[in-house]
Amino acid sequence: MNNSTEQMNHLKEISEMIGNAIEQEIDRDNPDELTGKLMELCALQGNASHAYALAEQLYNVKISELVQKPEHAKLSATDKKMLFAGLAKEEIYYLSLNERYIRNLSHSIEALRSALSWKKAEMEQARYQTT
Repeated sequence: MNNSTEQMNHLKEISEMIGNAIEQEIDRDNPDELTGKLMELCALQGNASHAYALAEQLYNVKISELVQKPEHAKLSATDKKMLFAGLAKEEIYYLSLNERYIRNLSHSIEALRSALSWKKAEMEQARYQTT
């Protein structure tokens, strides 16, 4: 197994882990779950950045390999672009996916912070209410 294959497998594993964490549902009325999820997603930001950088590296390596092939030398720039997009579809997929994961993590973290602040305010208000 070559280094690119190992790196692609590593990228797939990281991407799956991030995707699973983002998709996991939590009880938004439970402050402990909100806090736990917030901490989990914050911890995943570094992994998502690493995954994006790795995907970009693998994409650039793939394109450089394709450009060097003699059978592609006489193709027009437009034909190369279309052909390379097809031949590097997996690298492009993970590049796009991890870019979106980074955005999703940021938005999710902000949403969780807001929900946690709301819960905290609700709990404070409930402490001062009389029944």
